[in-house]
Amino acid sequence: MSNLKRSLKISSLLFAFFLLVMSSGCKTSVVQKKVPFSIDEKTYFQWVGGKQGTRGTTIRITGFTTSLNLSFSKIYFQNKEFEVVPQFSGNDFVLEATFSEFIPPDKVMSSNPLDEYGNAPPKTGKNIPFELEKDEAVIMYAVSGAESYVKVTGIKKLETQYRP
Repeated sequence: MSNLKRSLKISSLLFAFFLLVMSSGCKTSVVQKKVPFSIDEKTYFQWVGGKQGTRGTTIRITGFTTSLNLSFSKIYFQNKEFEVVPQFSGNDFVLEATFSEFIPPDKVMSSNPLDEYGNAPPKTGKNIPFELEKDEAVIMYAVSGAESYVKVTGIKKLETQYRP
């Protein structure tokens, strides 16, 4: 019976330690409702490159701000993390980010699944910390260094672009 008590104590200590480690490693993300900027237009499009296997997604968000200490760093969209370099013109801004994919030419692409046997599964990239619909994104921004997030909905899909 003493072995059972000792095992239970060890198990409960390990569980408490696990909870402590998991909770200390989690970063709390706050999605803001009121933000120091407004969004005028939000669109995205898929593109296909002239080189075989190249394709990607570009998202573009334009808006207006009155804050002088505003910066943007990331957009989370369609389970991808986009790095953003914002362009400011007075109080107007443009956030445009592109995620490029490349399918190696040694992959067999066929309508018959048996022909594709041996292909490695695609890498899905990073798992983003948000669950979003296909037309939703989260913008990571900072005001005077304090990071926040805002959810953007209703992003309009434009036609696919074919590039040379």
